[in-house]
Amino acid sequence: MIAAELRTMPMHKLRDKASLAIAYAAAGTPVMVFTHGDPSAVLISPEETERWIAIERSLSALHGLDVYPELADDTASLAAVVAGRERPNATAIRRLAREERQILDIPRTIGITHIQRRLASILDEVAEGRPTTIYSSGEFVGVLITPAEYYRLRKLSRVVAWFRTAGLELATADEAAIADFVRRFREGRSSAAESAAG
Repeated sequence: MIAAELRTMPMHKLRDKASLAIAYAAAGTPVMVFTHGDPSAVLISPEETERWIAIERSLSALHGLDVYPELADDTASLAAVVAGRERPNATAIRRLAREERQILDIPRTIGITHIQRRLASILDEVAEGRPTTIYSSGEFVGVLITPAEYYRLRKLSRVVAWFRTAGLELATADEAAIADFVRRFREGRSSAAESAAG
């Protein structure tokens, strides 16, 4: 899970013990790889990658309903955003539309044996914004993303948790469920406001 405690690993250790890093990621612990003391990539599991691709689709569906949870100042204001009482300005929406979402890019694919032979060049390509999927024995076993993308997703995990608590699982919801959630949420908030006024 993106929000889980992060492990760190220098590049040379990843080169020598890639299977260990992949085991951490598979168990839900992201691994940040350091090159010369600087973070250069974060290894997550393919399942976590798929989960975030689904979440990004759900966020896009919310945008179609004029709901932009990523632009909320904090989770305390998300109810007002979903209810339609707080609306972002057009500049903020345009900025959000231009924001990179590397998790959605088509990754390049490498075999685990390539890590030992050319890890430095692989990390250079990841740093340029291209996610890389690692496979072993015919299965995808890990995905390398930039630290910036990791922190973007980690920040978004609070939004995902808020929606889960409110009754919508962004990782599994379809467009109809999202539209129904927003409609019911707005009707419920409207009824609550009318009762308070009455």
